[in-house]
Amino acid sequence: MSNVFTVIYKNLKAYPVLRRRFTNYIQGVHELPEGFSKRKLFYDYIKVRRNNPEKRVSMSEYMIFAFYNLSADEQKKYLTDTEATLLMRPYNAESEPYLKNKAQFMELFSEFISRDWLYLPDSNVDEFMAFLHKHGSIALKPALSSWGIGFRKLSVDEVDDPVSLFNELSEKLYIAEEFLQSDKELAKYHPESLNTLRVITFGLGDRFKVFGAGLRVGNNGLHVDNAHGGGIFCELDIETGKIITDGLDECGNYYKVHPMTGVEFKGQQIPYWDDIIALCRKAAKTLPCLHVVGWDVAVLPGGKLELIEGNHNPGMNIVQAPAKHGVKDKFASLLLDFYGPAENWSKNN
Repeated sequence: MSNVFTVIYKNLKAYPVLRRRFTNYIQGVHELPEGFSKRKLFYDYIKVRRNNPEKRVSMSEYMIFAFYNLSADEQKKYLTDTEATLLMRPYNAESEPYLKNKAQFMELFSEFISRDWLYLPDSNVDEFMAFLHKHGSIALKPALSSWGIGFRKLSVDEVDDPVSLFNELSEKLYIAEEFLQSDKELAKYHPESLNTLRVITFGLGDRFKVFGAGLRVGNNGLHVDNAHGGGIFCELDIETGKIITDGLDECGNYYKVHPMTGVEFKGQQIPYWDDIIALCRKAAKTLPCLHVVGWDVAVLPGGKLELIEGNHNPGMNIVQAPAKHGVKDKFASLLLDFYGPAENWSKNN
């Protein structure tokens, strides 16, 4: 009985926090679903969370998957970030150290990286300022962050106190990188950001398969293309590299064209698609422990390809939400096909 009261108490305590967060989140939704007020939408979100405790549905997932229009059985077809992580963890645990730390990633995958970079904890203020003067503008990222959290673009003329700035960044384990520009075919969507391709791959020995892919572009003049940073994403046909959906943001707003540049999404061809897949195939063979990876690839001016990072637990939103098709069964089946039962993998590896 005490466990029941504990659950009730936790739910009552969490309710006002969820309500505040949902109220803030829903401000970004341009148009509420037909038949829903903000209040009704919130209570439906609570119901979805209660009916799917194992999914731990986020507010963004609730909106971008349009769970408000789906039956309980249809909701089960989608793979939330929590579920995806739990499914991949046994197979990807060994690769996590190599992909999670950006400095280690840059060293390990140097064959696929041409940009200049500097890991600040292993540097000093003079080297940092020389790096900044060399490039004029640089990208700063926490070495252990994800979702674009902590990213900033820094120009020489913004620095008033080099020592304090360097000490702060170094203490927070920042990495400095040459700020890159997209090829014109990708820059046209949003020139202020480096717009990248997310390619999710399965690999084991000589076996390799592209599970899904998408385009991510920035918005609102920001320098990041990540959806959590306000970016827009759409799904690609993995065979042709063509965009097969309209754009979508994390609040569930659709865009036939980019709101700042007017460039249409659906039907556009991603350039150098075969080369992008070939790069991911080659990168996946760098280490035998690289199983399911979400590769972020940039196309630089002139068609040069640049590997930005690899994600050891890539989210599946980009291959589900824009076209509204859940991939849970397909993803779980492919994990078994490539690697066998998770418990066996954990024991034997």
